Amino acid sequence: MYNITAQRAIAKKELKEGLEGSRSWHHQYKDSAYIYIGGLHEGLTEGDVVIVFSQFGEIVDCHLVRDYTTGKSKGFAFICYDDQRSTVLAVDNMNGFQLLKRTIRVDHVDKFKAPKQFDENDLDENGDPKLLEYKASGAEGQGYQVYNVLESQKKIVAAMEARKNYWEDKKAKEAPEDEDEAWARSFEENLQDMKEVDKERKRLKKLKKDKKELKRMKKEAKKLKKEAKKVKKEEKKRKAENLKVKEEVKKTAKKEKSESDSSDSDSDS
Repeated sequence: MYNITAQRAIAKKELKEGLEGSRSWHHQYKDSAYIYIGGLHEGLTEGDVVIVFSQFGEIVDCHLVRDYTTGKSKGFAFICYDDQRSTVLAVDNMNGFQLLKRTIRVDHVDKFKAPKQFDENDLDENGDPKLLEYKASGAEGQGYQVYNVLESQKKIVAAMEARKNYWEDKKAKEAPEDEDEAWARSFEENLQDMKEVDKERKRLKKLKKDKKELKRMKKEAKKLKKEAKKVKKEEKKRKAENLKVKEEVKKTAKKEKSESDSSDSDSDS
């Protein structure tokens, strides 16, 4: 399992390079139709989770993990799609998605471990509740292929249906394009795309030129720094030589003065 950032980076790379099928990282989960959803708001129900994730395919099981004592959501769930390929769409599109101001994590589940459920009314020979066989709960916990049993879901579905009908009616009332209009619209769209491509090409060309200029400036700066270092070294050498000459002159003057004083002393005698 990857973290959100790493998984997004992998998905972006695969999209860019056109990797799919056995070349995609999703391929290792080809035998599992379950996905994990974490970071959920505690107020969300099974129905809420299904509404969000059913856009990628038909959901046949939704297991929202709850506290055994209080019944409150623990903030994560497992759902199973009728078509395993739906898991790829859900993971790529919903991992890192903001839901109720929370970033959710969505990932594949290699091997789904069914939750253990016991029948308190059916005891074994030792007097312990028998372990029930886990069965897919269906999208809203009411059984496989049973939907819209909750009032909230019924209202949402009705609203979505009304919205769908509105747009279909509006589209039907609009005058259809004739061949010339369709061609003109297509031409305008292609022209706009070409302008965008040309704009991007110019931007990349300028960027390349700027990089080249920056490289040249760095090279020039390095050269100037080297020359400055050389000048500084020569200046230091020159100062040392001047100091040496001054010492020699001073030493010679002192010697000459000493000899002069000695000569004057002999004359007086």
